Amino acid sequence: MNEGHYKWLLEQGANVITLGNHSFQQRSIFNFIDDVNNVVRPYNLENVPGKGYVTINYNGIKITVFQMIGKVLMDDTIPSPFEKTKELLENVDSDIFICDFHAETTSEKIAFGYAFDGQVHAILGTHTHVQTSDGRILENGTAFITDVGMTGPLDGVIGVEKSIIIDRYVNGGRHRFDPQETGKTQFSAVIIEINETTKKVTKFDTIYVIE
Repeated sequence: MNEGHYKWLLEQGANVITLGNHSFQQRSIFNFIDDVNNVVRPYNLENVPGKGYVTINYNGIKITVFQMIGKVLMDDTIPSPFEKTKELLENVDSDIFICDFHAETTSEKIAFGYAFDGQVHAILGTHTHVQTSDGRILENGTAFITDVGMTGPLDGVIGVEKSIIIDRYVNGGRHRFDPQETGKTQFSAVIIEINETTKKVTKFDTIYVIE
């Protein structure tokens, strides 16, 4: 995300923006990431700019949004997202916790969901770009999905022009990752309802639209 993307997302009504493993790929982000209170990079990335969580006050309710990045097939040198989530929950006072778990493998994401079921109100998997069909409310009340999915071109390979990725696999090509700009588009999202009094998740729906 660069500064232009950030301003555009705010214009669309976004309250909080989470990043991921490409948090610092656009150098312009260093111009503003430390000065804003609505951009979240992975909490378990240490000694980097920005914030690993933000707490906003919405109608008198404190809502904390945080992000963890997975270790499996990502970066095994980073601190455990399980240990760092436990640390955050012990030290941050909030009514509602929402986690963007940015990880590669389904097993790590699902284990994370069960580990914090009932402690984090919503655990939303990201990174693999394809929406999974397991969105549900877990036994102890946490809204969970392995991956929310991506919004963007459908006919590419997770957003990239398909011929580039096919060439990479077939011929070992190393062309720049240009976006797929033709064909259909997809919109992936989730809607979560939380009771303001009980702070319990009451409804969890997925959205997937192709146009």
